[in-house]
Amino acid sequence: MFYGNFGGGNFQGDYYYNQLMEARRREKKAMFANCSKLGILLIAYNLLNSLFLNVYYLLVYAYKNGSVTLNVTTAKVYLAGQRELISSSVFSMAGNLFIIFSSLVVILIIARFVMKIDFSEMMKPKKGHGAQAAKWFPLCLTLNVAVSIVIAYFTYYMGQMGITVPESDLSIRQPSTLAVVLQIAYVIILGPIAEEIIYRGIILTLLKPFGKFMAVFFSALIFGLMHGNIPQAASAFASALIFGAVAIQCNSIVPTIIIHIVNNIFASFMDFADVYGWAYAYEFYMAFEILVIFIGVYVLFTSGWRLKFNNDRTYALTSAQRYGAVFSNVFIIVYFVMVLFDFVTSFIRANS
Repeated sequence: MFYGNFGGGNFQGDYYYNQLMEARRREKKAMFANCSKLGILLIAYNLLNSLFLNVYYLLVYAYKNGSVTLNVTTAKVYLAGQRELISSSVFSMAGNLFIIFSSLVVILIIARFVMKIDFSEMMKPKKGHGAQAAKWFPLCLTLNVAVSIVIAYFTYYMGQMGITVPESDLSIRQPSTLAVVLQIAYVIILGPIAEEIIYRGIILTLLKPFGKFMAVFFSALIFGLMHGNIPQAASAFASALIFGAVAIQCNSIVPTIIIHIVNNIFASFMDFADVYGWAYAYEFYMAFEILVIFIGVYVLFTSGWRLKFNNDRTYALTSAQRYGAVFSNVFIIVYFVMVLFDFVTSFIRANS
């Protein structure tokens, strides 16, 4: 190998510098492609939710009115007069199920067959996934409760200043067997599965080749923001950091689907208790929560370090450059603008 000067410079140094620049160019190009796919999918998912919401209005109008219309305004005006219907859990939960299922199907088709994203590995159940879910659920719940306490104080003090912090309400209104079934189908089954596929499966598949922690952080951020309000966003972000780390460690979202389902069962327990008038439900709920928190603290101090992971490869781009490539992508920026717009408008409506 020639180590001398060439053209006044160090040939070996110039060679390795050019190699590094070429590697950075290729890595940046690959990141742009994956980030663009991700941004487009997230934007499409948001738009599909809005589209299928309007389709749902048209379907309910046709069912209740006995005639078909393609005019969404006509359907909305008619439904606005059906106060009892639109304020019921059956209406809202059935709508959520229809919207999420329809949007998910379309997104999966686009991701798999149009964009050629292969996330099948993240969907495969493997031996030990149930044990992993049982191990990390207490830590997720503990972190969720801790953040919820902080947010409760924040909400209280904002209220003292006359500012309302909007929150979502998934409680069962106008209780009925159908309402409970739909609540279970959406909150406990379809919701967790859809969210894990979108916000863990697809996001981690596209971003983890460029840094595992970056992928986990970004998926947690998106998962938090998509909830559309500060209380849910904060606790969802904190929990999603654990969800993402578990998914990376197991190379599968199956454990996180299980954790997510169990978490939502726990969160919905008091709603079901109120509907059916279960005796001592609150005492049972609190006792179970305290027990799980103790287990969660134990897991944190004895096994929390196991969720730490190192990137299994070196990168041509620096950490700052990789984060910058994600957050400066035009499609990601558009998605953030859409989500933050929903955040701001919900906050304005709550305080108008």
